Amino acid sequence: LSADGNAPAVSGDWVQVSRLGMPLTNEAVIPIGSKDLWNRSNPYSGDLAFAGNFSNPELALYMDNSQFGGAVPGLSALRIQTHSLGSFDFRNGKPGLFPLKNTAAVAGTALADAAYGTILLPNNSSPRAVDILPIFYTGVPNVRPYQLATGKNGNPLAAGKPFINNFLPTLSDALRLNMAVPATPRNDPKFSSLGIVSAAVLGLTDPAYNTTTDLQFIPNMDGFPNGRRLEDDVTTIELQAVSGVALAAIGLWYDDYTSGSPVTPNLVSVLSFNAGVTHNDTTFQACFPYIQQPWRGFTGDEYSAPTAIAGLGMSAPEAIMVAYPNPFSTTVSMKYKVAVKGSVTIQIADINGRVISVLNEGNKIPGEYTTKWNGGNLAAGNYFAKITINNQTFESVKLVKVK
Repeated sequence: LSADGNAPAVSGDWVQVSRLGMPLTNEAVIPIGSKDLWNRSNPYSGDLAFAGNFSNPELALYMDNSQFGGAVPGLSALRIQTHSLGSFDFRNGKPGLFPLKNTAAVAGTALADAAYGTILLPNNSSPRAVDILPIFYTGVPNVRPYQLATGKNGNPLAAGKPFINNFLPTLSDALRLNMAVPATPRNDPKFSSLGIVSAAVLGLTDPAYNTTTDLQFIPNMDGFPNGRRLEDDVTTIELQAVSGVALAAIGLWYDDYTSGSPVTPNLVSVLSFNAGVTHNDTTFQACFPYIQQPWRGFTGDEYSAPTAIAGLGMSAPEAIMVAYPNPFSTTVSMKYKVAVKGSVTIQIADINGRVISVLNEGNKIPGEYTTKWNGGNLAAGNYFAKITINNQTFESVKLVKVK
């Protein structure tokens, strides 16, 4: 930080303060107490330490009525499966699919230890290692059980309809793109900002896709997290994912499913959820870089704010002032802006109101000014600087003197 208002001098090594990878990993998965640690950790060597957060994401606690499900009303539409197909509980700390580990049911699937079962079914208290962990940390393979429930005939571990294949089995935060998936035209009536979630819905419910387990290029298969499109609503998609929508897509339905159609009220509730931002405030460009230029705040050499706020009976202050550095040890600079012409005075007083210094700034026209004051001979403690125009006080700033 600068001590005098000028550009700060910098030296030494750069310090990592953030990461680029899967959108919202830190926001949606990493717990509050570890977010800064995540931002400064090495994505090439330090990510294994965070694997447990993907198996039991903290955010899932707010989608679990036995934990903090009522704490965030905005997430009330999102609830995790507690007894999917009558037996599988995916709440944090629960077994999930672990009871099937090393059984004939998982033979030939990604859940077998001969494949990736040691990662996807590590123990009986890491339920989301089977969905959240691969979505964020390994990518999802096009093998059983990671195919749509279409054609599975009620067995979520059976072969189904392919809909995602971005598997790169390194436990690390990375954006994994399958460039073989064709782009969905933006004028396609089925184009959706819900990305792969929309592709899953079409693959399960649209007669054009749900009558065969053949590989088809379903609209929005190129969407997040199988790709990264500007239009994709990654916040809604990831909240739905934490709520178990990927589990439902492969046939691990919500609790209210018994038989017949899996399109139950719980599933509809999750699919109907949105995080609140449903459209952009401008259009995209037709060519690179596709995003629009930033909104222009003003044009010209300087900007002067309006002096009145219509309809509220309020006006901008005629003088404002800041002081830096603050705390200070010797000299402190006071930068002030006046909106009217007049005689400006700055008084410095102690905590008892005794004036110890007066800075007569003279007549000033509207504008910004800076003056310096040396308080190095004062005892450590609190002081106050107040600015007046034509003997009328407008603002008082607390000054902290240190040794």
